[in-house]
Amino acid sequence: MSPDNTVMNHSTPSRFLAAVLVAGLTTSISLATPQAERVVFVRGAPGTGGFLEGGSDEQLSDINNFSTSGGNHGFGQLMQTLTDDGFAVEQVIENTSGSPVDFGALDLSTVSVLVLGSNNQTYSPADVRAVTDFVFGGGGLLVISDANWGSDWDKAPSSDQAFLDTYGLIMNQDTSTYVSRASDGDHLAPVDPILSGRNLALDGSDDVLAFDGEGVSPLTVGPTPPGVYVQILARAENNIHLNDAQGSGSFRPAGPSDGCLVVAYHGAGAVVGHFDRNTFFNTNGAGTNITRFDNTQYALNIFRFLSGNAPQPYGAPKVNSQGGEARIVASQMETEILLSSYGALPEVPTLFVAGSERDTMPFNGGQLLVGGNTFRLGLGFTDANGIWNDRIDIPPSTVGFSLTFQQLYRDTGDSTGYGLSSAVETLHVP
Repeated sequence: MSPDNTVMNHSTPSRFLAAVLVAGLTTSISLATPQAERVVFVRGAPGTGGFLEGGSDEQLSDINNFSTSGGNHGFGQLMQTLTDDGFAVEQVIENTSGSPVDFGALDLSTVSVLVLGSNNQTYSPADVRAVTDFVFGGGGLLVISDANWGSDWDKAPSSDQAFLDTYGLIMNQDTSTYVSRASDGDHLAPVDPILSGRNLALDGSDDVLAFDGEGVSPLTVGPTPPGVYVQILARAENNIHLNDAQGSGSFRPAGPSDGCLVVAYHGAGAVVGHFDRNTFFNTNGAGTNITRFDNTQYALNIFRFLSGNAPQPYGAPKVNSQGGEARIVASQMETEILLSSYGALPEVPTLFVAGSERDTMPFNGGQLLVGGNTFRLGLGFTDANGIWNDRIDIPPSTVGFSLTFQQLYRDTGDSTGYGLSSAVETLHVP
């Protein structure tokens, strides 16, 4: 495999690549001091939730509720799990008079992850702008809905919707119960920082093979706004309860645009939409809880993913001769970047191409999506599932910069002989 040297003029060992790029790089993004690992839950006001079960405030999933009684709705074990993992966890509560949290007054510059969980008030355009700016600047937003977080079927999803419009996502109402399993083909991205952990390896150490929900609110992906990249990581099942009416909405079967786990990338940050609060209840919680299946690891993977500047996927892959599309993902550590791709042809020569900026240039029947200073990483072979992994070391003394990556692989069934993946951009803070 010998890529066109007019585009990739060096074959550079992975561990030296970053230093070579930085030496001739004009910094494309200047980043501030990394945010503290501060997680803030937004909780509904007393008396505003639990309409299906008598309006109990215990339904509002307080992070200080450690009850393990049967049917509990507490998030205390979730809070402790995150605390044990190094996060500082707190919550703010909507006002009993009906006023929402003032996100403009909340110091989001010190927040790593913001969780919309049991919020059920109506938020203003100014609040939406504050949260949108937070995500664009590198923050993480987790959105979860549930009928019993509100005073009617439509209250909780409608409260979330003002924030989700920015990303082309639609929050649905509560219905159905199921387990999302990799073995059943429910997970659409076999390699991903949430489903396979920060090491991007299917080795069992932090993989999520199954998670579940009871009375779920999956998300629907609508038209994607400019500058936003959306992926459905796990498909929705059964019926979708649409949020198309005051009170209970209509129903339709789940389709390809519906997901129980959805990620939207915007700027330097990301939004995760998860389909149910019950996944994270304390032991013996209603319907399910954080101890069932891989729910605990799933929670950790979500918050670890959201707590840093998320590597941003972009660009369309070239459809290969078998009708598939290769996609590349990245996981960013302090001193290294882990890369993985899936969807390429199995057991064929492959490599990653690295650049110092984004680009779009016709190349071998597709688009070369990396530009600036471009280099080849080491040559290897995809595995039997069409997956390929590599890594590069990042010199800790470098200033903030961005790197872009794309996969090139052999495709003998294609007239050009090559396949091309989507691309990803990483933002490094030493």
